[in-house]
Amino acid sequence: MTMMDAPRTRAKTMRALQLIAPQKTVLAEVPVPETPIDGLLLKTRCVSICSTDISFYEGHLFPSEYPVILGHEYLGEVVDIGPAFDADGAGIEIGDRVVYWGQTDYGGFAEYRSLRPIFSGQVLEDVFAADRNFFDDHRAAAVKVPDDMSDLEASFIEPITGALRSVLTNAPKVGDRVLIMGTGPIGIIAGSVIRRLLAPHSIVSVDANPQRNAHAEAHFSQHAYLPQELIDTVEDSSFDYVFDALPTVKVDDEEKDPRRVAMRKLRPKGKYVLYGASQEMQKFDTWLMLAKGIDICAAPFDVTSFPMHKTANVIASAMRMLRTGIVDGKNLLSRVHRFDDYEGLVRVFENYRHTTDLKTIVDFRD
Repeated sequence: MTMMDAPRTRAKTMRALQLIAPQKTVLAEVPVPETPIDGLLLKTRCVSICSTDISFYEGHLFPSEYPVILGHEYLGEVVDIGPAFDADGAGIEIGDRVVYWGQTDYGGFAEYRSLRPIFSGQVLEDVFAADRNFFDDHRAAAVKVPDDMSDLEASFIEPITGALRSVLTNAPKVGDRVLIMGTGPIGIIAGSVIRRLLAPHSIVSVDANPQRNAHAEAHFSQHAYLPQELIDTVEDSSFDYVFDALPTVKVDDEEKDPRRVAMRKLRPKGKYVLYGASQEMQKFDTWLMLAKGIDICAAPFDVTSFPMHKTANVIASAMRMLRTGIVDGKNLLSRVHRFDDYEGLVRVFENYRHTTDLKTIVDFRD
């Protein structure tokens, strides 16, 4: 179906899960967004829950204002195309499915969303100064989902993109001894990519959740440690590379803070890659950083350093990794939850940090 054939009659309002304050949500009726003149209107099919969504819910990350619609690991169906969108050049038609990666963490848990996409091979930008100390882009890197990929599997393209941006920007060297901290979905994705593509000497992981440790050993980890086991049995300066996929961490004993422990286990001049974000201050041991000369690094959100058109190439690669099994998306899926069940969805948010699940996908489909 072409843009000229597309139906123009649809609802003017939609349901959206709004966060109105930390740990307070409502199911609101809000206007359906307008189709951007150079973009798309998407009807939501699936959104997977990200640890970032939970950090906003818990109050470790903060939007510039409330209310806000969370959700960004998004799959939508094109229902309208703006008149200035290069539909032919991008190969996008009504009914196609699209996944995007953007800097903003909002907008997914709603029945529709608008998007100004950049696809691999395009160089477009609309840069602005965001209110969280970086330059952002009103456009988002996007990929068209092939017909032979299911909705649920396609929901993993976005988190693979995020992990892949980080690993490719700060890759381990061939033969490095690698430690993955946190074996939730991002840790498993990063570990899978490193083990299968980047030729490490060895790759192990640490997590306080025994069930997630079992998942890690099934996907990539040669051994998955509990935190105390890592402290007691692994010598200091054993690793060349650490990938930190932990959420906000609070511990009573500072000597057991997992980030401090990881720095002790990292060799001098080792690389420490930070992935997880928090606007609450986390403890990094400046003495160990100085004494060992640890290289602490991250893939920047700032689009003046990492332009969105480069991420458009990454998201295309992320989809290929999912299709070829480099990342096993089917085994990342733990639960599918209907968007219609609002009370149950709130319970998923409340219990996220204690679950043994990996990915929960919120299903909007009829």
